[in-house]
Amino acid sequence: MKILEYGDVVTIYIDPKRIYTIRITENKILGTDKGYIKHDDLAGKKYGEYIYTSQNVRAYLLKPLLIDYLQTIKRATQIIYPKDSSLIIYLSSINPSSKVLEAGVGSGFLTISIANFMSKRGKIIGFDIREEHLETARYNLEKAGLIDRVQLILGDIRDSSIVQEQAFDAVFYDLPDPWNALETAYHALKPSMPIVVYVPTVNQVEKTVVSMRKSSKFIDIRVYEVLLREYLVEEGATRPKSFMIGHTGYIIFARKIV
Repeated sequence: MKILEYGDVVTIYIDPKRIYTIRITENKILGTDKGYIKHDDLAGKKYGEYIYTSQNVRAYLLKPLLIDYLQTIKRATQIIYPKDSSLIIYLSSINPSSKVLEAGVGSGFLTISIANFMSKRGKIIGFDIREEHLETARYNLEKAGLIDRVQLILGDIRDSSIVQEQAFDAVFYDLPDPWNALETAYHALKPSMPIVVYVPTVNQVEKTVVSMRKSSKFIDIRVYEVLLREYLVEEGATRPKSFMIGHTGYIIFARKIV
């Protein structure tokens, strides 16, 4: 079992409202309303063990999962939630050695989710038109330990000449006007491979799907919305939680034809 060292990332779990994902740094302190934890006390421990805060509250040391990075991700934009990213990844059928194109990287949470399913043989080429978004995404990818699988590029994907490489296994778009970037996706994709688009409004869905149909370059066009409800489990009083993440966005799927 791995011994935690300086530089390792660990999730500190105190209770469902107090979950912190940190990189162990010498002489640093994690402060919480349940007491502080010295990073130096984490070195030498193992995942699954626990320590106590300065207020004698138990805190468990967990190996970070994707859901933990969601809790602590640095945000420059709205992110794509797991309920949507999981279907997006499933529809794309990416594998550890896939080569994918992403545009509209934003804060990089979808990028993290995709990269988590890939090995170092795979590659994500990610575009965004704002440097500050790329800087935030780079920070989050480095924290998750996945930056080596991603190349981030400043540029506008609507200019089809910006993508020099072809033969991508999948294309992911999180753009306000994806219909203006379909030509880029078409030239980038391998024949029959998928494009998956994420948009927040039905107006964008309609424009994108109509543009796909008119182009005659894509088939098997589908649109999804994912709703997810979490449950509160108490003996004799199990019920859905009062609040849920309802509508977040629509997912458009299509395949390239020759």
